[in-house]
Amino acid sequence: MLNIIMLGPPGSGKGTQAKIIANECGIYHISTGDCLRTEMQAGSDIGKKISGIIASGGLVSDDIVNDLIMQHTHPRPHFNGCLFDGYPRTKAQAVFLDQLLSDRGETISVVIDLDVDSESLVQRILERGKSSGRLDDTESVIRKRLEVYESITAELKVYYQKQGKLQIISGIHSIEDTASKIQHIIDHL
Repeated sequence: MLNIIMLGPPGSGKGTQAKIIANECGIYHISTGDCLRTEMQAGSDIGKKISGIIASGGLVSDDIVNDLIMQHTHPRPHFNGCLFDGYPRTKAQAVFLDQLLSDRGETISVVIDLDVDSESLVQRILERGKSSGRLDDTESVIRKRLEVYESITAELKVYYQKQGKLQIISGIHSIEDTASKIQHIIDHL
């Protein structure tokens, strides 16, 4: 099984790259952001709680996200693994995911971290907000989300680096160039 994690701050292009790579590799794409937005749109109690957290620029708790991941990672016989887009974001989530996969006799194959400078990220997200109408894409919320992301994921990156699974790719290039670099890494696993 090919299990890939796509890391990268908001606006780095990880969602776009995840879709490309999942399609190319025949693996199931699990987007934490999509899962969270689905809950919010459903108007469930958990969705309302998530909405308040995201609107303030915070990250949803490990327990909530882990439960969502458990719901979406059941074995899918028509796929050759999973691509985790936006998950894990904390070391605790990574440990949970490692155990979840280990219980199935699987492991993480590679962790791709898209690296993009902060100012480029802010501009990308502001542009995305204009076209998507996402309420959480304001400059102050964006900057807070980037700060929170960096502070929380620093330990996560060290965790995967120690496992020899972390691969850092510049996400500033074209979509095609970035996808090609990621595919090259996957081809050489």
